[in-house]
Amino acid sequence: MNEPRRLTVLEIETKKFRKRLRGYDPAAVDAFLQEVAAHYEEVITENHRMREELIGLRQEADRYKAMEDALKESLVLAQRSADETRSNAHKEAELILREAQLKAEQIVREAEERARRLLAETESIEARKRAAVMELRALLLTHLQALEPQAQELLHALAATPATEPAAENRAET
Repeated sequence: MNEPRRLTVLEIETKKFRKRLRGYDPAAVDAFLQEVAAHYEEVITENHRMREELIGLRQEADRYKAMEDALKESLVLAQRSADETRSNAHKEAELILREAQLKAEQIVREAEERARRLLAETESIEARKRAAVMELRALLLTHLQALEPQAQELLHALAATPATEPAAENRAET
């Protein structure tokens, strides 16, 4: 799976645009890029923090699962010993096993639910990032469309202006 290349904060901050006649205000573009870079860095930091927290939660869930497995093994051994010594120990081991399983399942369910919430938050942040990019793209397209008629008028005005030849001016002077 090829993951799409993501922009870095440095790429956003150092992005340069070609200047054109009646183009965007470079200071405004630079200021906006700085704002986008700062927001993008916050999103990246939050995303990284959430991923780290998710990893921690998964590790915690794995530890609880290992504890559950260890408890099951211990209880099975206790059950065998209880079967050999007396029948009451067998009943007590089954009760401990059920309680341990319920508690372990509850812990695992809580950890999985927290992991799902963190994933949902991560997806929400990604969706907000995509929405911000779409809004920026729409804004830029709107400005470009607004400037298009002015550019056409300027081209028509330049085409209508007669060009003077330097050679004709030199002949008139002599």
